[in-house]
Amino acid sequence: MKKVLLLMVACLMVSGVASADHFGVYSDATGSSCALGAAGVFNPSATVIEKFSLGSTGCRFKVVMPAGTAFFGFNTPFVPIGALTTDLSLGYGQCFNGSIVLGTINAIYGAGTLSVLPADGFTNIIYTDCLFGEFNATGGNAYVGSTGNCNEVATEASTWGNVKALYR
Repeated sequence: MKKVLLLMVACLMVSGVASADHFGVYSDATGSSCALGAAGVFNPSATVIEKFSLGSTGCRFKVVMPAGTAFFGFNTPFVPIGALTTDLSLGYGQCFNGSIVLGTINAIYGAGTLSVLPADGFTNIIYTDCLFGEFNATGGNAYVGSTGNCNEVATEASTWGNVKALYR
């Protein structure tokens, strides 16, 4: 009986992954590519998406754009408070899950990287779940004038030693 219990506990601990919402900027509303095209071109289709959500009612983040970008505005169907480039909070009005299209950025981009980062004065990107608890999320990058890794990670791998260290 002890062997069965130990085997069951070991199997559960091996899959030590944590789910996390991910915020990124993509070339369109499908979230399939983080390459936004050439620099110096007006691009109204760069879309901010919250991915891998198990249920979300709002968020707080900012988007940092490459030098030389002419930013015109952020179009969103949700209730915005603040500015996209420093501290933007969005209230969705209901609980959504999966991929949530938050809005589109209107800009002429300079060459470089767009990054979704924590809002000014915060250490993490925040999303609010359907019970109004606040949790940390990950942020990704988009690329203008080149291609790169979109940094999408829905889970975090962990070793047995790291899991044990949580309970010491």
